[in-house]
Amino acid sequence: MFLHKIFVYVDFFSYLCTRILEMKHRIAILLAILCVVCMANAEHLSWDYSHAAPEMNPDRGLSFSGIVNDPEGEKNGLKGIKLNSSGWCSFEKAPVAGVLKLTFGPRSGMNPASLQVFLCSSNEPQGASLIATTCEVNSLRTLQINLTAEQNNIYITRLRNTETVLQKIEFEEGVFAPVVPCEPLAEAISMYSADMRLDTMPKETVFFLSELMEANKTGNKTIYLPNGVYDMGALVLTAIEANDISIIGESMDGVIIRNVPDYRYESIDKTATMRICPGVERTYLQNLTIQNGLDYYKNDNGRAVALWDQGTKTVCQNVRLLSYQDTYYSDMAGGVKYFEDCEIHGTVDFICGNGNVYFKNCLLYCEKRSKDGHGTDALTASSATKSDRGYVFEGCTVKSECPAVSLGRSWKRNPKCVFLNTVLDYSAGYFELENKDIQRWTKQGMSVLPEYFGEYNTTDTKGRVVSPKANEVIFTHNGATKMLNTILSGKEAECYTMEYVLGEWAEEAKKSIKNHNQ
Repeated sequence: MFLHKIFVYVDFFSYLCTRILEMKHRIAILLAILCVVCMANAEHLSWDYSHAAPEMNPDRGLSFSGIVNDPEGEKNGLKGIKLNSSGWCSFEKAPVAGVLKLTFGPRSGMNPASLQVFLCSSNEPQGASLIATTCEVNSLRTLQINLTAEQNNIYITRLRNTETVLQKIEFEEGVFAPVVPCEPLAEAISMYSADMRLDTMPKETVFFLSELMEANKTGNKTIYLPNGVYDMGALVLTAIEANDISIIGESMDGVIIRNVPDYRYESIDKTATMRICPGVERTYLQNLTIQNGLDYYKNDNGRAVALWDQGTKTVCQNVRLLSYQDTYYSDMAGGVKYFEDCEIHGTVDFICGNGNVYFKNCLLYCEKRSKDGHGTDALTASSATKSDRGYVFEGCTVKSECPAVSLGRSWKRNPKCVFLNTVLDYSAGYFELENKDIQRWTKQGMSVLPEYFGEYNTTDTKGRVVSPKANEVIFTHNGATKMLNTILSGKEAECYTMEYVLGEWAEEAKKSIKNHNQ
């Protein structure tokens, strides 16, 4: 029996049979016979999860790896088949030609989502031949693919690295869709977008952007910003593109550079407030606040970078970075960066990336993980390369409005992170560094096991040592394990100096701060 004998007729057929048994209506008998005939001849199949995704698969012939049932207001509120990195679905259609209609979209945000459709002989992708790929969409859309009579065993996965929800699958015999070229996706407005208009922005913002555009032409320029809010609205990725650009504000509290991107664009590389472009050297930021105002609590998630640093020899002195997830993103393998007397606020992985970064006397402020105040924050997510020294925090203070905090978790490559002489300050709320998922560090790696995580001489605000004498953690990822004692001895802690992390540039970083404060 082919799939075109679809379950959508079952309820109606059952109703008619009941009428036959109870009322013995001859009309009902006739209609039932006609429906059976229609079912036998129909070449149309449909699975629709727009109202509710099933807890298990009731659909004969349709198989899938998992489902999504997000309520209204959570992420994008979609229901259907979950296509993540290991997600798939498969089915067999009748041996007739027609059009396959797929309704799908990104599970959260507006990141581009697309599908790839294979012809296969089993539910596994191995040996499958690619039939087609869909256009990219950043909202729920229905796209069509023409199939021949021979293309019967269908296997579908996602194409882009975006968690995708496949909400509806339809096949209709004898109907062929015209080939429609893919439309370009709507993009967030960036600094050099044609849609970016200075004449619609506040005068303070116009001044800042105009000065920055001029500085990007030649480099080697200092921009002084008086106290004020430099509100760029939905503008994203405001770029520092040349070497030796300094941006110095009148005060950290008084100078606020901010944007408010649409929450649907949430992404680590699309919504940043400020971006130091790849390879740019000697950016200097001082006495200012950079804020990404994406509405994180709308869905209790949303990557929104305040400072995306793809440069090297970056210095931040008395700078506050405000966001929630991925607030500071260091994104240049081998790059060196120095933070002194700064504040970084966030919830999830709010200091993340690779390179060699030394943080001295900084405040790490954990915001509420969710609207209701529950959950766990993670300070760091290292993706250090094999040759990177990773993140080292010296004399920093941790405050939290979240009841549980992890010092960090493994992201990619060779994660490395060390906290030295940290102060836990409970003035914003009491928090623990342990629960079922964390043992001062998050035990489960995102994609790898850590290279090393370390901690030395953590105290409270009264100077009492609160770090344990030992902390043996069994880190796990995909069945692999690694045990580390994350408590360093005094001798081990002495190795993680500013010079060790930043190399020869350490002295230049100190001189840069001294010269800018004369």
